[in-house]
Amino acid sequence: MPLSKDDRAFLRDLIAKRLPDRQLDPATDTEFYEPIYENAGPNDPVGQLFATIDYGGPETVQLFSGFRGSGKSTELCRLKEQLEAEGYFVIYANALDYVNASEPIDITEVQMVLAGALSDALERQFEQNMVRESFWTRLKNFIEKTEVTPTAVGAKVEATTPDSKIFGGVKADADIKFELKTASSFRKELQVFLGARLGRLRNEVQAFFEFGVKLIREHRGDDVRCVFILDSLEQLRGTIQNEQAVIDSVTRIFATYHDMLDMPYFHMVYTVPPWLQFVMPGMLPAGMKPILLPAIHLWRNNPERTPDADAVATFRSLIARRFGKDGLLRFFGPDEAESHVLTDRVIAASGGQFRDLLRILRDTALSATLTQSLPIEPKLVDSAIAGARRDFTPIAQDDAKWLAEIARTRESGLTSTESREVNRLTRLLDTHFVLFFVNGEKWFDVHPLVRDEVAAMMAASPMVAERG
Repeated sequence: MPLSKDDRAFLRDLIAKRLPDRQLDPATDTEFYEPIYENAGPNDPVGQLFATIDYGGPETVQLFSGFRGSGKSTELCRLKEQLEAEGYFVIYANALDYVNASEPIDITEVQMVLAGALSDALERQFEQNMVRESFWTRLKNFIEKTEVTPTAVGAKVEATTPDSKIFGGVKADADIKFELKTASSFRKELQVFLGARLGRLRNEVQAFFEFGVKLIREHRGDDVRCVFILDSLEQLRGTIQNEQAVIDSVTRIFATYHDMLDMPYFHMVYTVPPWLQFVMPGMLPAGMKPILLPAIHLWRNNPERTPDADAVATFRSLIARRFGKDGLLRFFGPDEAESHVLTDRVIAASGGQFRDLLRILRDTALSATLTQSLPIEPKLVDSAIAGARRDFTPIAQDDAKWLAEIARTRESGLTSTESREVNRLTRLLDTHFVLFFVNGEKWFDVHPLVRDEVAAMMAASPMVAERG
């Protein structure tokens, strides 16, 4: 039977509003947000972050990470809301508003980003004109007091100094905040210029944070506690040409300059790339070990991969939130048992990854618009799963050998912390070939969409089944 006008409106709402993969705000997206990690007890990563802040004195530094599609930014929103409910003043900043994700970063940029983001947040939240007191103005003055003469208004620098080697020959007005996001010679020369004066830059940044705390207390009271969340640093990945340089630069920030990540009277939370745990084992100081947001384990870490009934029930609830109870029956069929068979098929194929789950559901809904029939035919679910599986293929033989070892041992398979191996494992994790879980212990496994393909490749090539 052709779709009715009401059916088309229902599918349009599903595809356009309910099934897209986007960051959720737990406070405002209550219809869609499933509190998966809130029920994880001591394994709740947000609970761990919150406890360290709440019981950690006036200042702490924490690192937080998650793989693509894990819901990291959504969970940071939850942390922000929990802290604000307890009276904390929370600043949430996106690092990509200030830095170039494709370029190496250094500690001078991190310092400028922190103070600049604080400056911008104070101006927004208190609706205060900070032209005279903004960090960008202070940075201009700091540079002016050293070797150059900025002449532009606000955070702009006119590089007319004869010492052109400092500014790379830039002649026009250059907004410092804008230039931090570029690959310009000005940005690179500014790194060198400030790197030679790192101690003085650090003092300027700390002084601005102290100024910020004073301003916050004027508005919120002397007993207010402050938290700064810097998100998206984990998205620094570089390009094919400079990937290793970017990795080395981020590693250097946390290995060499970790003592410059704290700020006076602030609890600091930094998102970091998940590969940091592989390249820096034992190199971070106590208390700065990254808290990693895992995938939801739909099966247990045993040879049979026994399904985890609680996790499956959680994902059923997540789907029900997206469709609504009536929408579930309308889409999958009025028989609840048969409806569960189809939704459970999607859940099992997702591997516990929200992004993969939503992609399969959305592709199924798109197919329903073409078949012109509701409830859907089961073959549409199978077709959407097959489409998701095709995105993982073809699999390189060397990758298949590594994946087979992970499937067998439930460990990362890393034989060293050399960049080549770490980069490769990170790629497999970011693309969901490999899944990372925590339930009492940390373990890895292969995505169910590729598990059979990997096994078939190894069976067809027994001579290369061992990694070389």
